Amino acid sequence: MIKVSNGNKKIGKDTLIFNMSSATDCPSRNRGLCNIEGGKCYAMKAEKAWPQVLPYRREQGLYWSSHSSSEIAADIRAVMSRKNNPIKYVRFSEAGDFDVQLDVEKMKDVARKIPEVQFYGYTARRDLSFDNLPDNMVVNGSGFMVSNMFTAVKEILDEEIQCPGNCRECSLCKEGTGLDIKVLYH
Repeated sequence: MIKVSNGNKKIGKDTLIFNMSSATDCPSRNRGLCNIEGGKCYAMKAEKAWPQVLPYRREQGLYWSSHSSSEIAADIRAVMSRKNNPIKYVRFSEAGDFDVQLDVEKMKDVARKIPEVQFYGYTARRDLSFDNLPDNMVVNGSGFMVSNMFTAVKEILDEEIQCPGNCRECSLCKEGTGLDIKVLYH
């Protein structure tokens, strides 16, 4: 069965969180594509702080790689049907990233199978193609533009759009509007 989280301190209960890999096994990090300085990876911090996080995310990765887009969509729908709060969003790749182009195509297919939910996530895979995203899928490029660009920085200038750090109150990354969003390292 699929393993998803339902929100966290920053992400509201209207959001399911699904990872395709862990931060430890992140394809972007392992290929030298991640722009986040060593020790600053937010997802890696969680895997080091809480011992149960890494095995959980690795199980999510195994599920992702061993199930079809139809099975994943059906399992997400099953989880949604059991929730008291309506699910509006699926946050993919809270940790890790797409491994190969087939993963991008698979996530696009999952999103197409659940059109009433907005899918959003982040990627450092500037070497993959994100053409023909479904209307309900937003990909935020880490330091490059896809639906939006999302860049972790040491300092934010006054005129720059800043991530407020609370997804419960903000939808900048959930909507593909071509924004260049900055976030302070945390």
